[in-house]
Amino acid sequence: MDTQLIKLEIDMHNHYTVSTLYQAIQDELNRHGKPLNWIVSGVDKDSQKVFVNAIFVTAELNWRECLN
Repeated sequence: MDTQLIKLEIDMHNHYTVSTLYQAIQDELNRHGKPLNWIVSGVDKDSQKVFVNAIFVTAELNWRECLN
């Protein structure tokens, strides 16, 4: 299994509640697939951005390929 770390910037404008910000993060993550894990790594109050790091599976290996 290969993984990739993706760093995202989510604009906080128009997201005044935790639930709408969470939905905006989920929507952006879904554009890249289903993440194994993600975390909010930072917030910039001046630019109104939330920074998210996420790990995605890029390729799955067949167990037989691992034996070769």
